[in-house]
Amino acid sequence: MTGRKTPKQRLIAAGFGLTSLVVIGFTIKKYASGEPVGISELTSIAAALAAMFGALTWGNKEDGEGITQEEEIGRHITFVSAKAAYFIMLAASLIVCIVEKLAFGRDNMAVLILLGLGIVLLPAAEYIVARKYR
Repeated sequence: MTGRKTPKQRLIAAGFGLTSLVVIGFTIKKYASGEPVGISELTSIAAALAAMFGALTWGNKEDGEGITQEEEIGRHITFVSAKAAYFIMLAASLIVCIVEKLAFGRDNMAVLILLGLGIVLLPAAEYIVARKYR
């Protein structure tokens, strides 16, 4: 199992990367012309980038190349990256709350609720999973 990607995997990743760039360019053009940028543009960018990173990260069983998500190391990578992403999202939520308060003098209740939920979510999930093993 090597970290090298097959030409097929590289082509798929490049396609998603190109799609991301096109959607980002379209969104920037739309924003610069004064048109509203909506959830469809932002979710399209996120979906294309997620697909690109997935294609770059994971191999597949058919080609026998790269690490697959089903392997032990793949599951470990998923666990560690999910936990890191969780803490990064909590930090980003806290930063958004602070910036909102400093810049506009108000609290963003939706983000504060998500921050509070995020703080409780990991320990609660760990508790529920741990009970399963007792």
